[in-house]
Amino acid sequence: MAEIPAMIGKYKVVSEIARGGMGIVYKAVHPQLKRFIIIKKLTMRGNAAVRERFKREARILLDLHHANIVHLFDYFTEATFHYIVLEYVDGMSLDKYLKKRQKLSAQTAMLIFRDACLALKYAHENGIVHRDIKPGNLLISRRGEVKLADFGIASTEKESTVDSELTQAGITLGTPSYMPPEQFTDTKSVDGRADIYAMGVMLYEIVTGKKPFPGSFSPETISLIQKGKYVAPEKLEKNIPSEVSRLIKKMIQPNPRKRFQSANQILKRVNKYLAKYDTENIRKELENGICTEKYTEPVFNERNKFLKRVAKGSLYAILTFGLFVISWQNGIIHETILKPWFTPVKLTMSLPSSASSNADLPIRAFFFVNDAANIPEVDNTRRVFLPTEKSSATKFQSAKINKNYYTKNVYLKPGNYRIKVVTGPYIWWQSIVVGKKAEVVNLDFLKNARRILSVKPFAFDAETKENISGKAKFLILYNGHWTNLTDVKPELLSSGTIHKVRILCEGYKTEEFSLRIEWYQDELFISAQLQKK
Repeated sequence: MAEIPAMIGKYKVVSEIARGGMGIVYKAVHPQLKRFIIIKKLTMRGNAAVRERFKREARILLDLHHANIVHLFDYFTEATFHYIVLEYVDGMSLDKYLKKRQKLSAQTAMLIFRDACLALKYAHENGIVHRDIKPGNLLISRRGEVKLADFGIASTEKESTVDSELTQAGITLGTPSYMPPEQFTDTKSVDGRADIYAMGVMLYEIVTGKKPFPGSFSPETISLIQKGKYVAPEKLEKNIPSEVSRLIKKMIQPNPRKRFQSANQILKRVNKYLAKYDTENIRKELENGICTEKYTEPVFNERNKFLKRVAKGSLYAILTFGLFVISWQNGIIHETILKPWFTPVKLTMSLPSSASSNADLPIRAFFFVNDAANIPEVDNTRRVFLPTEKSSATKFQSAKINKNYYTKNVYLKPGNYRIKVVTGPYIWWQSIVVGKKAEVVNLDFLKNARRILSVKPFAFDAETKENISGKAKFLILYNGHWTNLTDVKPELLSSGTIHKVRILCEGYKTEEFSLRIEWYQDELFISAQLQKK
């Protein structure tokens, strides 16, 4: 065996895991995260297609962030070699696990299958077709976590010209015994239904211990796959539940139109099946199976009827309690049962006329008992101001409310109170006396608020990322004229309006920004990436 390098990039190498004709896989340590990671090294030289496919796998994984998909940490080159740094899954691949156990119970199989479907659903929603679903590309950790790996031949909706050349029409890629008929003739044009087919083949193998089709590119194999001729799973394993058998048969239909059309459709059936079992216990047993050499999988029984009745009663209790909480929070109980003892108080707020309706600065109100001593806060009375809807104008006009924002009613016993309103750097206190009649408190202390605006522009070369601010010229549209930013006194620029800034630099294309500045914002940073002419 060749000598193992002590370091690859910034990563300390621990051991060599695998070696093949295309590359080497190492186990290493991430210097910052202090955890094990996997480094895939591409050693094959002179093959541009393989190199580009290696890069593309990194690009695809860079956009995928899901608990059931192996995470990408890094991609880099060193001494003409290409490397991908991936999450280390401490466990084994599903194909190795099946070699140890031959086959798994329907419950364990469906749990693994569900996690794989979640990964597939996420990938498909992001325009990615895996095209090589098989047990070897499904990893199971020692904690029972299931993760989809190896996107080396995956396709994307946004393939570049180079990527398209890797999967030209008529080219076949994938693992024969898991491929649908359409993938044999044209790998490039297959869609998510090809992955669904492969998932069906994989589920068949997990529950029966056998593949439905031989693993070769022979004409006989292709003919069997095209005709959909295989031994029904229930004939190989009599204990397979009918739900699982029907699921498999629909997924491995030769005609893509007769299969499930999305992973979400499959998940609905899988979740319905697993709802009858204690999935936490199934996953715990999966952990034991992965971690223990000598292991016999237990029989998983459905939740009994008593537990179902308890669950149903608990659900009713939760729904009743939830209904009570919602009624309390929305004032329904105060407006009916407790009406003689509580008075509704509503706040309205008028903001500057320049304020936009989708501004992201929250306005909050707090209510306190004005006892001239401790001033305790009143429980469950904190409110967030909401924008007044135009369609509700007549309703608010009837209560003499024509402001920009309002709070939902606060229900208080008659007495003396203080209100604190907080938004950004502003705090407003007001004392009120609450009687028996409903009250609307109008606040307009921010009506004319504006702030002096500080503009801090920067310019960078879009290609080299070099800071070229010193060579750039920054203009602002002031009084209808483009003026050097440095020639405008800072106190003359204010918030609550639209400002236009133009960045010029010799040899670069001009960049222009038109920015709405909210009334409460007082510092504007502009970072322009300038492109060369």
